[in-house]
Amino acid sequence: MNRVLLGSGLLPLCFSSLVTVLPIFSAPAFAQLEEVVVTARRREESLQDTPISVSAIGASALEDAGITSLADVKNIVPNLQIAPTATKSQAIFVRGIGQRASTPELDPGVGQYLNGIFIARQDSQLLDAVDVENIQVLRGPQGTLFGKNNTGGAMLVSTVAPNFSSVSGSATVTAGSHGRQDIKASVNLPLIENQMGLRLSGTVRRLDGYFKNIADGTRFGDEDRQAVSARLLWDLTENLQLDVFSFWSSQDEKGQANNCEVINVQAAAATFFVPQQPDNYAQRCQQQEGLAEQRKVAINTEASFYRQQSQLHAIKLNWHMGLLDLESITAYSRQYGLGKQEDVDGSDFSLVHNGERLALKALTASGVDPDQETRYQLSQELKFNGRFFEDKLDLTFGAFYSAERIDGFPYPQVIGANGVLGIPPEFLLSSTAGVALPGVDLLSAAANNLVLPLLSASVNLSYIENETRALFVQGSYDLTSHLQLTLGVRYTEDDKQREIALYNADFNAFGLREGLIHAQGGIYNPVPRAYFDNIDFAQPIPFLAPVSTSSELSFDQVSPALTVSYIWDEADIAAIGLNSLMTYVTVSEGYKSGGIGLRGRRLNEFEPEVVENSEIGFKLDALDSSLRLNGAIYHMSYDQIQVQQAETGPGGPTDVILFLDNAGSAVVQGAELEATWLYEGLQVNANAGYTDAYYRDYTVFLADGSSFDRSAEPFAVVPKNTRSLAVQYHWQTRFGAFIPRLHYSYRSEIFVGLDAKANLYDGATLGGQELYNARLTWLPDEKLRVAMYVNNLKDSLFFGGGVALGDNLGTTTKAQLPPRHYGLEISYQWD
Repeated sequence: MNRVLLGSGLLPLCFSSLVTVLPIFSAPAFAQLEEVVVTARRREESLQDTPISVSAIGASALEDAGITSLADVKNIVPNLQIAPTATKSQAIFVRGIGQRASTPELDPGVGQYLNGIFIARQDSQLLDAVDVENIQVLRGPQGTLFGKNNTGGAMLVSTVAPNFSSVSGSATVTAGSHGRQDIKASVNLPLIENQMGLRLSGTVRRLDGYFKNIADGTRFGDEDRQAVSARLLWDLTENLQLDVFSFWSSQDEKGQANNCEVINVQAAAATFFVPQQPDNYAQRCQQQEGLAEQRKVAINTEASFYRQQSQLHAIKLNWHMGLLDLESITAYSRQYGLGKQEDVDGSDFSLVHNGERLALKALTASGVDPDQETRYQLSQELKFNGRFFEDKLDLTFGAFYSAERIDGFPYPQVIGANGVLGIPPEFLLSSTAGVALPGVDLLSAAANNLVLPLLSASVNLSYIENETRALFVQGSYDLTSHLQLTLGVRYTEDDKQREIALYNADFNAFGLREGLIHAQGGIYNPVPRAYFDNIDFAQPIPFLAPVSTSSELSFDQVSPALTVSYIWDEADIAAIGLNSLMTYVTVSEGYKSGGIGLRGRRLNEFEPEVVENSEIGFKLDALDSSLRLNGAIYHMSYDQIQVQQAETGPGGPTDVILFLDNAGSAVVQGAELEATWLYEGLQVNANAGYTDAYYRDYTVFLADGSSFDRSAEPFAVVPKNTRSLAVQYHWQTRFGAFIPRLHYSYRSEIFVGLDAKANLYDGATLGGQELYNARLTWLPDEKLRVAMYVNNLKDSLFFGGGVALGDNLGTTTKAQLPPRHYGLEISYQWD
């Protein structure tokens, strides 16, 4: 069996931790699996000898599967879920653990690393695959070697390193349906012979969009992205190497393409009106429920966009010091030009618009000059590797430091037409709160078909600072030639600070301007519908002077890990047809830092998450190394779960509060299996994942001091079953090689409820999905590659994610997956 470093780009890597050798220009009489070297334990070692559940995909495998962004990786990796929620930011879950909310006040649960650099914020995680050499998905807590915020697992992305030998390059052009136009190119430049090389890469992605917007004829599901990267490698001496990396990306697109479905017509916002619209939100949503089948949406385009720019710069030093190898990574990242706003009600009704730009617009129009949101992170890691005691002990230890600052992070709660809504008196009369407004006769108002105007608008600006310090050590000792014991521990300290300025609407000033009398909580005296429709909602919202508050928190955590692995003697397993077998048992712990959120008009502190994982796994090769089978069974105790919750605030049923808090404890258990089989020119890859997640305790404490038990609620955005099957055949002809490929993926239903009552409605659960993708690749020579693809071959309608609010909005807003789409890719390599 040959040995190759994962992602070398020289051999086509198959899916799910598995690599095959399939020569491009001649189909072999038999095929053999290739050994893969991974870095799942922060050092290079064979995949089949690494006692971690890890899937590894190299550059050629990404190309074969047509994967151009990390969101697509979920289709070929078990127990990995990457799904849209209410926004275009993706929620990432591994083994049922991740983070649904995309906000700087909450850390991700699945860490992502680009060339060893930790990416701090979840909404910047899905980097386009500019010049990817390999992707590794590590399942289970990785708290010892990778640190905090890896409770579910970690995704390691590595770019292609420059070589010193020759000028070379590649370019790929893609054209397809729905306006698909992509260009990706890379060039390698030797600068000093056998000593220094530079690699430059860039990509541009354009897509008109899959879904027509009936509101104005625009298209949603669009893409407008570009990214460039540069990597310099310099062998300063025989033992010292400098690796400099820079990355820049830009995204300017419309927001999430959501549809809506009514699940509770009696919910608070479902009955509300907006000025100059004849129907309420529930009526409008019901009229538009059939849009999904037509591949259409109804969205206020001006209130839905997703923009950001990111840059990342890093200097890595690798120094061979004799007994020890030192790796130093110094990194600086910055996000700016942020504009993220979503029309999250899934209709063309002006009800809910959440986003940074809405907050800035409201404040600017009211005479406030807010800071533009900018995010910074500086990190430094020192890692030492060495082998001792006649190479029986493989030791890794080091230190990590990170400082993050987020300036001017804005968040609004502005609903309706610039904050103006109309409440039917019947709603307040029927509410369980028994609302009584001073000087307002609700019975009389209802009898006379009057409307109560509501002004609902608040904005806050936050300044957040996070600092992390950690020490870690892990050693693997060969007790015998087959038995290995691994022990590790990490100590982490976290300091968090948040200052916030709260801007609340001036209810009296608005009432004087519009001739209304303020009663309570932004509600005004009843008026005829014609009067309500003439309210000048286009004028700026008057705000009171800001109220400032701040909070500081500190956490510390010890994260241990223990693994016992056994590599079976080849002579012992040959009798049962195995070429290699490794089994392992792991007990590990993951930690995600707590934080400071906002709950209405007060700061709300929440505690860290802790995950304790027990796992049994195996990895085997069989049938003369033509079959590879890797699997694991796990059980995790998940405590102090951080979740986004929704509640009715002290202002009554019109006061909707979204906040972050701990949700008690849960058990997450399951299994995963990955397989590949090669026979002559045939390659079959399959994987399956099973996740059984349930709450042991999920108690929500409401703003009025009462509590609500949500422990019977399903885990959100976590499917119970996932599976994938890919079949491709290498067919050699006198015209070159042809590789037809068919890929099938399945995901069972997911629960998308957010508030406490969503679980009462069937519409809070999105059905399962089965997708078929087809691809035909033609390789006429060593340099040219032509591929035709059709994704979602059956043109099936599925929803990838969404949010259900049974008590507040009374609807489920859900994001469609792309319909059938097709295209042509042409790649050329030169040297």
